[in-house]
Amino acid sequence: MNIDFFKKELSDVLSKKRYEHSIRVLETSLSLGKIYNADLNKIALASLLHDYAKEFTREKLLKISKEHFKDETKDYLTNVEILHSYVASYIAKEKFKIDDDEILNAIKFHTTGRKNMSLIEKIVYIADAIEPKRDYPHVEKIRDLALVDLNKAILLEVNKKIEYLIKGDYIIHVNSIEMRNWLLKIS
Repeated sequence: MNIDFFKKELSDVLSKKRYEHSIRVLETSLSLGKIYNADLNKIALASLLHDYAKEFTREKLLKISKEHFKDETKDYLTNVEILHSYVASYIAKEKFKIDDDEILNAIKFHTTGRKNMSLIEKIVYIADAIEPKRDYPHVEKIRDLALVDLNKAILLEVNKKIEYLIKGDYIIHVNSIEMRNWLLKIS
């Protein structure tokens, strides 16, 4: 894998702020990957590409989502925060010819999570939530937990995310709820 190639591709489509976030997610993911003995190449690709579509226009996100993820996104078409992850996985597959399901799923579910996540998916999911510039209540505790127990870190993160979404009267993606319940069963 040529990490410089993907960094260049990212810098061409993302703002400086979003690009720097992606690099911090990469660094956080790689640190966690070393702790949990995960495939660092897979982590690097998924981390770098996770927000590739984050700054696409709403129209472009809707078009690709409706064409390629119709059933999966039909209830969430008003939420670009969810759609960008699906579209980024599509771009990874179509533009960059990535065919590894673990990488594609880590990109696709980095926002919502899902039950039965692989180690790579868990690492990218939590790295996105705890990269060094993230600043929200309980993030330090989640960061500390991530160093010793990924499942507990993700469970705390998703609990806090769900609380936030409920307080704001936002839709909660079913994948997040299923992930939470799955983590409770296996932890």
